[in-house]
Amino acid sequence: MEKIVLNIKGMNTPCCAEEVREALLKTKGVNNVPICCPKRGIAEIEFEAGEITIEELIKVVEEAGFKAKVKEAGEEGELQELMKKFETEFQKLAQKYNLDKKDIEEHWNQVKKEAAEVYQRCCDWSLGHGLEIKDAETYCQSAMLVGFGKLLWAEEIFKVKEKSKKMTNEEIKKVVKNRYDEFGEEGGFICPIMNNLAGYTPEQLSLVPEVSRKVSRGCGNPTIFADLKPGELVCDFGCGGGIDVVLASHKIGPTGTVVGVDFAPHLIELASQAIKEAGLKNAKVFIGDIEHFEKMPDSSADVIISNCVICLDPDKKAIYREAFRILKPGGRLAISDIVDTGDLDPQVEERFELVWQGPFGGALEENEYLNIVKEAGFKDIKVVIRHPLTPPEVTKMASCPTEELISPVTKEDIVQARGKIASLKFTAIKPQTS
Repeated sequence: MEKIVLNIKGMNTPCCAEEVREALLKTKGVNNVPICCPKRGIAEIEFEAGEITIEELIKVVEEAGFKAKVKEAGEEGELQELMKKFETEFQKLAQKYNLDKKDIEEHWNQVKKEAAEVYQRCCDWSLGHGLEIKDAETYCQSAMLVGFGKLLWAEEIFKVKEKSKKMTNEEIKKVVKNRYDEFGEEGGFICPIMNNLAGYTPEQLSLVPEVSRKVSRGCGNPTIFADLKPGELVCDFGCGGGIDVVLASHKIGPTGTVVGVDFAPHLIELASQAIKEAGLKNAKVFIGDIEHFEKMPDSSADVIISNCVICLDPDKKAIYREAFRILKPGGRLAISDIVDTGDLDPQVEERFELVWQGPFGGALEENEYLNIVKEAGFKDIKVVIRHPLTPPEVTKMASCPTEELISPVTKEDIVQARGKIASLKFTAIKPQTS
């Protein structure tokens, strides 16, 4: 374990110090932050040298909104630099009022100390009652400004952003449907990063018409691990423009059938066009809701596949109950989806949920997700691949299907999501007897 002391510019209040400390302690490789002092403008950090570098520690502080650098021997912090400037003003006061400069400075320091203690008590109370750090800071600063009569300053500082109201399930589904339907209407564009993430080979892509490839936004090609066999009936939950419908149709041959369902009409139009262009006779697609797909009778499908779609829906329990209904006894799931590792900052997670940010808004922690599958009645759940998204994949996924159709996400939230979001590919079986 090593120690480093950083000079942190702008960390001049207890609330700021708490924000810096919290950001550091959430970082892998940081063991402790024994000193985080707004008066001195420094943070002492104990960390594992093999897990995180000093440059990365500085970046964590900067992403929290402050400037940082390694404290050199004899180097003063921001407050100390300011105090040197005050020395001149203390001297002027002493001369103007014929007072002892030392008495002035001692009294000034005493007032400063008492004010800091009041501020600290206010921060402790605010944070202890659940206020977010920035709201706590504006609350405490405004109280102190009112206390010594600076009403206009207090009014300017005390501006609390109202907490956004979460959307209902129906509102979420409408937002997602509109995004993807508009994306389908515009025709999309080929995204190499997403195709690589999904694992489509050049040979597979050569089988798929361009209209499907341009709107493909998957996180794992299910036809690779679904073990599809000739003659099977396959249902694709959230088929989009039909890329997996086309690939599955080649696997199950002319004696099999592929049925695709999606609630975005323009995507279904593209999927229908792709089926026609590919000359397929064993595939068909429908506009429908994967929470209740009435076109499929009970116990009718051999396999249900899905590619980065269920994460977009707020009611995953309903989807897996419907999948269980549709599958024959002994039928199987082959699902690719987005989950989080459980380490995602709750505030970042909440911001993703409030605007249903791409597939991240509905991403559940992996164990919670798989428990839903189990509770629906499925057995033999096996994770095939668990792939933590790379930084470019996180960036693309956060704005899926396209940046123009989704609420903007901050760079800081994207950074927070790195290493904490994964593509999960798994299989499961509907038992022969329920």
